[in-house]
Amino acid sequence: MTTTSATLNKKARWPIFIALLLLAASVIYPFFFLITSSLRPKLDYLENPLGLPGEWTFDNFIALWTRYGAGQGFMNSLFVVVTAVAIELVLATLAGYALAKYPVPGSKFITASFVSVMLIPSQVLILPIYLMLSQFRLVGDFSGLILVYVATGLPFSVFFLSVTFRSIPNEVLEAAKLDGAGFFRTLWSVVSPMGVAGIATLAVLQFLGKWNELLFAVILLPDNSKRLLTPALAQIGDKFLNEQPLVSAGLLLTASVPLLLLAVASQYIMRGLAVGVSR
Repeated sequence: MTTTSATLNKKARWPIFIALLLLAASVIYPFFFLITSSLRPKLDYLENPLGLPGEWTFDNFIALWTRYGAGQGFMNSLFVVVTAVAIELVLATLAGYALAKYPVPGSKFITASFVSVMLIPSQVLILPIYLMLSQFRLVGDFSGLILVYVATGLPFSVFFLSVTFRSIPNEVLEAAKLDGAGFFRTLWSVVSPMGVAGIATLAVLQFLGKWNELLFAVILLPDNSKRLLTPALAQIGDKFLNEQPLVSAGLLLTASVPLLLLAVASQYIMRGLAVGVSR
C-alpha cells in the first residue's frame, strides 16, 4: 500500500500561486488607486487618472474634515457606534452565557426566536421603528439611533456568544463554583477570558456593520449637525461626483477605522471564527 504526500509538487503549486497572486492584485490595486487619488489635486488627477501623482497634497482630507462636515461626522460615528457596541456586548455576554450554561426555561424557543428575527430585512422595520421613536421624541437624537443599533444587533450577538460559550468545559465552571464564585464572578474571571476570541470577533463584526450602516442613520438623524460619517460622505459623493480626489479621500477616511480595527483584531477574529466552525 503506497502513501501519497500531503503537500503538492512544484508543478501543481504554480497555478495556485498565480491565482492567489491575481486575487491579491485585484484587492491591493483598488486600494492603492484610492490612496494615490486622494493625495493629488483635481487637475493633476485629470491629466493622468491612472498614473502616479505628479503632486502630493493633503488638501482633500483637510477640506473634508473642516469644510464638508466629515470631521464632525467622524466623531459622531465614533460616539454612536462605540456606545452601541459596548452596550450590546454587555447584554449579549450576559444573555449568551445564561443560555449556554444555565437551564433557562424555553431556551430553545428563545434561540429559535433570535434566529427568526435575524432573517427579517432591516428595511421592513423602518416605518414601525420611526413611528415608535417619534412617540418617545427620540428621532433626531443620538440615543434613538443607539437604541436601534443595539436592538437590531442583539439577536445575532446573543446567538453568536451562546455558541461560543458552549465550547467552555463545564468542569471549569464547576471548579469556579466550588471556589465560591457566583454568576458574575464566574462570568468576569473565567468565561470572559476563555471566550475573548469570540467576544472580540463579535465586537469587530458589529462595529463594521454599524460603522457602514446608512439607512437608519439618514432617517433617524436628519439634522446635519448630527450626521454620522457615512451619510455625510454620501452627500458629498452626490454633490461632488466629478471631484474624484475628494471622493477618494472620503472613501479612504471611511475605511480607515475598519481597516485599523481588522489589523489589530485579526488574530482574535480567526480564533473566534474557528470556534464557531468547530461547533
